[in-house]
Amino acid sequence: MMSLQSLEDVQDLARGAVLLGTGGGGDPYIGELFLSAQLEKGKTVEIVAANALPDDAFVISIAGIGSPPVLLEHLVSERTLTHLVARAEAFYGRRIDAIISAEIGGANAMFPLALGALIGIPVVDADGIGRAVPHIEMTTFSIFGCKATPALLVDDLGNCVTIDAADDRTCENLARSTTMSLGSITFGALYPMTGQQVKRCAVHRTLTHALEIGRCIREAHAASEDVVGDLVAFLGRWDNRPANVLFDGKIIDVRHETRDGWHWGQAILAPFGDSEDRFSIDIQNEYLVARMNDEVVAMVPDLISIVDRESGEPLTAEMLTYGLRVKVIGYAADPLLRRPESLDVLGPRMFGLDMDYAPIETLNLCEPPARKRAPAA
Repeated sequence: MMSLQSLEDVQDLARGAVLLGTGGGGDPYIGELFLSAQLEKGKTVEIVAANALPDDAFVISIAGIGSPPVLLEHLVSERTLTHLVARAEAFYGRRIDAIISAEIGGANAMFPLALGALIGIPVVDADGIGRAVPHIEMTTFSIFGCKATPALLVDDLGNCVTIDAADDRTCENLARSTTMSLGSITFGALYPMTGQQVKRCAVHRTLTHALEIGRCIREAHAASEDVVGDLVAFLGRWDNRPANVLFDGKIIDVRHETRDGWHWGQAILAPFGDSEDRFSIDIQNEYLVARMNDEVVAMVPDLISIVDRESGEPLTAEMLTYGLRVKVIGYAADPLLRRPESLDVLGPRMFGLDMDYAPIETLNLCEPPARKRAPAA
């Protein structure tokens, strides 16, 4: 069973959440501070395996919605999140038995943990996607039969909006327009589920995965001459999911824009030396597609992560600036995301990209490592 014993564990988890966030999900540093403050007060967070939930447990997902850069300006309010839980229990008419991350990426991995420590609600070691995505309906919860609504959205001013939509794409549209009108950041209680539904629909052990990724980076940085190499080897041992370095170089141009409640952009990278090769990454909150000289080398739902080439520290999309020396990692998505029904919702065409999904290992010819599961935390 996973547990957070120290502030170092919190930092490791936040670091791993950035990598799994594939550029999005919000800067987890905000959530890290929030969670660390709870632990420093002597509070603890109970983390439970999805399979340990009673079938009739009532579980909801807690998530920040909106543009990640705006979150850096607003920070996080204890009052807002406790208000959200109180309103949710009144709205649903029952006590919440556990909360779960909508996505493991970025800050949305940290908020449920901090909230769980704050008010004493267990947090499930799982999430709804195994990475970060920009749309509410792009989760395994939704794909495998759990509706996002009825849902609630709150902001720091005390506004509360309820949504009961016919389908989850409509919920996304309503939540996005509401969030834009409330300053481009809200917090939501979504996906009311039973324990049985969580077991069937969630991506399991993702908090553990994030913690172990962060721990791997920290330990490799202290002891290894090839931090990124050690990280890629670790990733490849987790459930036999292929991983490799897609590019090594520097950022020579980057564009950021907040539009329609999302962070849009593109980063252009060049190798060291005089080569004319160019590597590009398109952004919609997350890194969606990577191209080498206009040839696609990775695409959603597989993970594209950018890390500092020396320290291995993962970088969110809003952290990208001219001159950064980085490596780009491609990492196969959880098998649940590669099923045909998942690709109908998470494939590149759903992001407006004119291409069909191709697994990262076929695009890069990276060999799957020996089958070996990473040890539990």
